[in-house]
Amino acid sequence: MKQYFEEKRIRPDVITSMFFFSVLIMMIYEIITLRIYGDKGAGFVAGPMVIFYILYLAFILAVQKSVWIMVRLRARRSQYLNAQTNMVRSFRIFAFCGLIVFAVLLISSYYCSEILFGSTRSLFHCIIVAVCALFMSIQGVLRGYLQGLGYTKPIVISDVLIAVCALVSGTIISAVLYNYGLKVNNLFHVNELSSVYGSTGMMIGILIGVIAGFIQIVVSFVLRKNEIKEIVKQGAPRYLDNKNDVLITIRSIIPLYVTPALVILFDIVFYVIHQKRIAAEGDYILNYGVYAGRVLSLISVFVILGIVPFIKMWNRIMARIERDEITGAKDRLKSLAHSFFALSVPCMVFIFVMAKTVEIAVFGKNNDLSNYLIELGSLLIVFAPIAVFFSWLLNHMGKAILALVSILLSWILHVVMMFVLVIFANMGAYGILISLIVSFVLYDIVCYLLLCKMLKYRQEIIRTVGVPLLCSAIAGLLAFIINVIFLNLIGDILTLVIALLLYSVLYIVLMIIFRGLTAKEISRIPLGNVFMMLAGNFGVQKSLED
Repeated sequence: MKQYFEEKRIRPDVITSMFFFSVLIMMIYEIITLRIYGDKGAGFVAGPMVIFYILYLAFILAVQKSVWIMVRLRARRSQYLNAQTNMVRSFRIFAFCGLIVFAVLLISSYYCSEILFGSTRSLFHCIIVAVCALFMSIQGVLRGYLQGLGYTKPIVISDVLIAVCALVSGTIISAVLYNYGLKVNNLFHVNELSSVYGSTGMMIGILIGVIAGFIQIVVSFVLRKNEIKEIVKQGAPRYLDNKNDVLITIRSIIPLYVTPALVILFDIVFYVIHQKRIAAEGDYILNYGVYAGRVLSLISVFVILGIVPFIKMWNRIMARIERDEITGAKDRLKSLAHSFFALSVPCMVFIFVMAKTVEIAVFGKNNDLSNYLIELGSLLIVFAPIAVFFSWLLNHMGKAILALVSILLSWILHVVMMFVLVIFANMGAYGILISLIVSFVLYDIVCYLLLCKMLKYRQEIIRTVGVPLLCSAIAGLLAFIINVIFLNLIGDILTLVIALLLYSVLYIVLMIIFRGLTAKEISRIPLGNVFMMLAGNFGVQKSLED
């Protein structure tokens, strides 16, 4: 029998990083296809796409995590027979849940598209999502079982395979159907059928990716079936306490995983119903296409880029806490906070200053609504990764109930803000985004206070946040001047490149002058040796502990 040891498995931080990499591919996929079918198509597909993300987070990620926890707990006592029994039970349960979700979505697809999403043009998108639910329902169980037994490679491959297959196939199908839709537009003398066809092609790509992931994980399980039998045979006899731990664990995991997508779905439905009730003159589907397709996708790219570099540090902090090395954990947490704000704050300021240029470079054109929303949404580049980290940390510390309470408080504030800003103040998409940002801020503050109390932790706010913000603001002024002078002379791409280079150099120099970077951090950045010579003149610290 093939033996599996911890060193032969892919590290947890690599698995997590690859998941976020697959999400990054999906965001790029949404951006590319939006350039094909436009903002109106993004409005048609926004609601169904959010439902897809909810199902993906629930059926695949949350179930995978729950099954993995169950298998690892049983494996510590060699109770592989119990683990196998629980896996089979979970397989049947979630396969049945997949059938129920498929039936509900299929039957209610017309209602969802017309009443909740504002147009029957989203009908086929909802039907495609219903079919996706069938193929996603059991993937989480198989993935969690394989991961728990030590087979981590199929897990890494699966997420990336789904995203890449969707990107490649969906882009081609979307372009073909969009061009066909243009001919249909001319035939029926309408303007939006091309957007419907193009966005439908995008959803077909999603379905192809899900089917590819389904085939890959089933094949991976079948190929390892004999090895798994050998592992189970060498385990202990079946114990009588054969309760299904998966159903217990998943209760706290699902809210943590699906809340971000659930908030976006609530915002869509709330916005559409309100706009229809007041008989808004503007094209609210187009406006929400701008918000969901342009703003959220673009900001999500930078949020993910702000998460991935620190995943390994997250795991190290958690390892210290699990070993009750609280002092070491707090030191690493301070280092993490310092490095995170040193990276995310300048990114936020640069996107805020260069929003118009970035949008033109990415989407090919811009409008005033998306410009202002991207400027405002740049705040999420800082607050969203913090929320992800706090959720992850509290859950792994066994304090999931505290995270759920924080989420509940954020939900209450979000709903109240939506009523105030969208209904009473009639701020439209601006009100939605402001409500989202405020709820993230509240969640971050509550979780921070909880961690401070549990770990007796204190962060130097001025040094950690104030110095990067000051340096970014000064460097941002330079980027703004460059943007104003050169945008109409040399175009958006060259202006963006020049502004980014000069902005980055000035920011690093200012951080060195104000002692916002340690020598260790400076040595890791590009051309670190050059900046180290400057740092030597200002006597920077070797590390945060100095």
